Amino acid sequence: MWFSRIISSFFGIRKKTDLDKDLRNLTIQKIIILFIVLNIIFITIVILITNIFINTS
Repeated sequence: MWFSRIISSFFGIRKKTDLDKDLRNLTIQKIIILFIVLNIIFITIVILITNIFINTS
């Protein structure tokens, strides 16, 4: 639940005070999980985009 709240805050969907409250409740474990999840999403998007361009040529 905290992951979706932080992501939606970065997109400007929530109030700044809600983001401050969520960031104060972050732990090292949550930061590591967030970092790993965002990296997996980014790598997946890059792989999908490269596969699309490689398969179309």
